[in-house]
Amino acid sequence: MTVTISLSACGGGSSGALTGRVVDGFGNPLGGEAVMITLSGNPAYHNPDQHGNFIIQAPTGSYTMRISFSNPAAGFHYNMTDAVVVTKGSRNLGTFTMLNVQNMGAWDNYRDEDYQSAISLFSEQANDARSGQLWLPYMRYIEGEENQNTLLTQGVLSAENGLGWCFSRGYGNHTEGRVHFEQSMYGGYNNYDAKVGLAGVELGDGNAAAALALLEEVIAEPGLYDVTDLHDPINETDLIVAKALAQFLLGQDGYSQETVQMIAEKASEEGNPGSIGTLNMLEQFQ
Repeated sequence: MTVTISLSACGGGSSGALTGRVVDGFGNPLGGEAVMITLSGNPAYHNPDQHGNFIIQAPTGSYTMRISFSNPAAGFHYNMTDAVVVTKGSRNLGTFTMLNVQNMGAWDNYRDEDYQSAISLFSEQANDARSGQLWLPYMRYIEGEENQNTLLTQGVLSAENGLGWCFSRGYGNHTEGRVHFEQSMYGGYNNYDAKVGLAGVELGDGNAAAALALLEEVIAEPGLYDVTDLHDPINETDLIVAKALAQFLLGQDGYSQETVQMIAEKASEEGNPGSIGTLNMLEQFQ
C-alpha cells in the first residue's frame, strides 16, 4: 500500500512534488513497507508502491532525501541519501538503484573500460557473497534440491551479471560471457539485464531464435529496463531494434514501416547511432 504524508506548506503556500522510482540491482522494483523515503527536517515519509514508484509533496526548498530498506529477519538496515530540491510543480528524480559499494566500484571500472579491474571486483564480490562474508541490501531465497545451497544473495547474482558484461561486451568472449549470464539467472531468477546481455551473445553467435525469445521477455515488461545506466547506453528502444534484427535473421516481417519510423525517431532523439545504423541496414532489405 502506498502511503504519502503531505507536509504543511510554508513560504506563502509554495510547494511541489518529487517523483521517482526505487529498484534493486537488476532493475526490479522495490516497494512496500520495507522501503521508506524521508526528507530532512520533516516527519513525512513515503512507501513506494509495488512498482517502486513514489511521489512526495513538500514545501519548496533544499533537502536531503533518505531511502532506507530494512530486512530485520536478515539483521541489517541499508540507507542511501541524495541532495534534492523541491520546486513548484512536479519534478521527476529518476531511478534510485539500491546497490552495494563494491558493485558500484566494479561498474565504474567497466565504464572506464578497465575490464580486468572490474572482473577482479565482481569476482571478489561473488566469492564473498557465496561465503556469507558480504551483507547486501537484501537477500533472495530460492528453493533448491536437498543438500544444495538454497541461499543466493544479490551479491552473487549481480556479480555474475557484471562478469557476463565484462567478458561478452568488454572482451568479446561470448563463451565466457554466456556462462556468467546463465549463472546470474540461476534458479530461474528474473534478471532482465542478464537476459539482454545473453540476447546479445545469442545474436553474436547467430542464434536468432534464442535471442528473440529473451528480448521479447524483457520488452513485455515496459519500464523495467532502466538499470543500464550502470554500464552501457542500452535502452528499451535498442531492445526493439535488436528484436527487429532477430526477426529479420529468422525471415520474419516483424514490423511495419510506421513502426520503423517511430523507432528511428526515438533512436535519433536518444542519440544512439548503433540502433539507427541497424535500422538503416534493415530498411535496405525491405
